[in-house]
Amino acid sequence: MAHRDAFSYTAMMSALLRAGDWAQALALYTRMLAAAVPPTHHTFATLLALCASRRLCRHGRQLHAQFLRWQVDLNLVLKTALVHMYSRCGFMDHAHTVLCSTPETDVVLWTAMISGYSQAGDLQTALQMFRYMEHAAMLPNAFTFAGVITACSSSVQPLAIQTGRQLHARVFKFALEHDISVCNALVDFYSKSSTCLLDLLHTFNAVDRPNVVSWTAFIAGLARHGRDEDAFAAFAEMRAGGVQPNSFTISTLLKGCSSSQSFLHATKIHAYVLKTSSESLNVAVGNSLVNLYSRFARMDDAWAVATTMAFVRDSFTYTSLAKGLNQIGLPNKALGMIIHMFHEKVHIDGFSLACFLSAAATLASVEPGKQLHCCSVKLGLNSQLSVSNSLINMYSQCKCLEDATCVFQSIKEPSVVSWNALISGLASNGCYYEALSAFEDMALVGVQPDGVTFSIVLYACSHGGFIDIGISHFSSMKTLFGISPQRSHYTLFLDMLGRAGRLAEAACTIDTMPVQPDLSMYRNLLAFCELHNDLVVGETIARKALELYPSDTVFQNILSGIYGAPWKDEFSARTHMMQGDADIQAKA
Repeated sequence: MAHRDAFSYTAMMSALLRAGDWAQALALYTRMLAAAVPPTHHTFATLLALCASRRLCRHGRQLHAQFLRWQVDLNLVLKTALVHMYSRCGFMDHAHTVLCSTPETDVVLWTAMISGYSQAGDLQTALQMFRYMEHAAMLPNAFTFAGVITACSSSVQPLAIQTGRQLHARVFKFALEHDISVCNALVDFYSKSSTCLLDLLHTFNAVDRPNVVSWTAFIAGLARHGRDEDAFAAFAEMRAGGVQPNSFTISTLLKGCSSSQSFLHATKIHAYVLKTSSESLNVAVGNSLVNLYSRFARMDDAWAVATTMAFVRDSFTYTSLAKGLNQIGLPNKALGMIIHMFHEKVHIDGFSLACFLSAAATLASVEPGKQLHCCSVKLGLNSQLSVSNSLINMYSQCKCLEDATCVFQSIKEPSVVSWNALISGLASNGCYYEALSAFEDMALVGVQPDGVTFSIVLYACSHGGFIDIGISHFSSMKTLFGISPQRSHYTLFLDMLGRAGRLAEAACTIDTMPVQPDLSMYRNLLAFCELHNDLVVGETIARKALELYPSDTVFQNILSGIYGAPWKDEFSARTHMMQGDADIQAKA
């Protein structure tokens, strides 16, 4: 063409974008400007859509600047394209500025704003945009509801589940309950947010014709509820219904495997992946398979997948391999993954570095851990909280408490995990008083402890001999911090009382605690009765234990030690009498 105008340039850019050659489309726009051909609002709308789809933030902002320079009228199409681009790129302040620049709006524009705040995890502002839209007398459509329901799915706020249910009710008001995009958003919402499995089942069963997105969200929800078998059954039903799974479906199914039975099903999924098209053999599926085999200590299979499948290995691949090797007691081989990452120019991120630090913590020498610490500083990862917490744990296990404390003090805002790592490191190295002092500091700065914190504190009190302090902290769990003691806490509490010889208090605790005492609790208390030669409490505990576990012979052996050799005949008579009482109660 001897003379090209804005229409021909824009048409050619659209053709290049449909062919997937976005770099050439941007290059053609540069040639268009060099030829002094003024772009139109169609040109900007086309290129802004490209920047939104590929999140080309810098190019999008440059287009906005040139759009202002060329003084193109900001019509509704361009305004929506700008808002969509800024929303997809995470610049919600810019998107809001564009929204307020002219009074003209429509449902597509409001939906772009809601989707942007939803993507940013800002539920409150997304709901505010939804209300503003209603005040502007603009009726929401299916995509609007899908966007705001998705915001509820990604929110961790306590009211998110209630808000999502209210939006579900409003879907019926607008007669959108059969729209597939709304249905998929609802299935995903109940999959992620509701603890009631029936919510998920009812919502999925209400979908008239579930597509691959519906099935994937449903399978993910079943996996989150621990229903591995049902998730695989849903996968089979999906295929039987003629819906072909995609890579997200397969990776979601593989990530949900937690039992040995589900692992057998997962190996069948691996066979299915190998037989199907290469579309399923992408990075997500390959990494899910590596992670699966690593979790079940099948490292040969994990390595075979990593080396033979046709996908590019990334940091997640090697992190999964390192974690699996470390779990089976091969920390040196786990650290050897760093060499593979270096040769393949795979970037080490915070998650992979934390995994390597966990492996270094189990070694006899602290040198590998120090080298990884230097690596974290060089890569600029030492400021990441997960890396700092791993460094504290590594130095604590290597008995370098000064280094662990220095790392902790370098954290600007330590989380409860950071405090737990410090307190655990002090307690495991015999610094029980310092561990309890750190717990007091944690409470003073306003960090809310969790159940792990109190487990560490009870361990420190038990082994350090701070019995009264331990009783006080155990009582404060529920009264001050609202944490209900679990079975593990009662086990530690009974161990603390038993070590101190306060067996009457331990016997009273085991009778009044809200959880069912297990066999190990009674055995440990009887062992402490033997250690402290407390015949009275030993008999009481043994009688209650035999009522619950009449067939256990360990109690009789421990009681034999309590009575001693001179009391052998009395011991035999008493145990037979207690055994008889237990048998009578068991029959009753």
